[in-house]
Amino acid sequence: MIKRNFNFSETKITASEVDESSSYLWLAFAKNDEGNCLLKKVSAFQPDQVFYSIEIAVDEITAIKISGSYIYLAYNDSTLIGARYSLTSPLTSSLDFNIPSGITESPVDVAVDNTTLYYLIPGNTSGNNTKVVELTTTGTFVETIDLSTIIQAKSFALDSNTGDLWTVTYTSPANLVRVYKTGGVWGYTSTILG
Repeated sequence: MIKRNFNFSETKITASEVDESSSYLWLAFAKNDEGNCLLKKVSAFQPDQVFYSIEIAVDEITAIKISGSYIYLAYNDSTLIGARYSLTSPLTSSLDFNIPSGITESPVDVAVDNTTLYYLIPGNTSGNNTKVVELTTTGTFVETIDLSTIIQAKSFALDSNTGDLWTVTYTSPANLVRVYKTGGVWGYTSTILG
């Protein structure tokens, strides 16, 4: 096995995603000296080979997901919850998503299916619990799913077969939370791990 090291001149990497349909890797970097985060599309086999480099004026890019012909981002920012960029022309085709009313924390993760986008709001600050913000993939607000007894959510995944969302907390002990829709209404169950 050959090991190679790659040194980036940018600050630390805050999120990454592999484009499984091709040989690309998307990397998000923390704020640079100009106060912008960088999003880079690089070769998965030679990460110092850069195809796109985009400066984004947000505090942090916290998560990246790819679905179809788009890449979806979650932001730590005062006005934007995230964005959508074209995989093939990200410099000219992007769409920002505003933070919906009532959301006071930044998302820690994003999940997407064909028509729906979900942002995980962690419930880390005092008086806040975990929430899931549901948008269309074009950024139209659908609803906020309130997980009233859950706090400190860390990440989640979408079950493509059932449409359920699975999230894990970093409380002690940790919880595995299933968020599901029955009869048009969202519900959730929590299982203590450990």
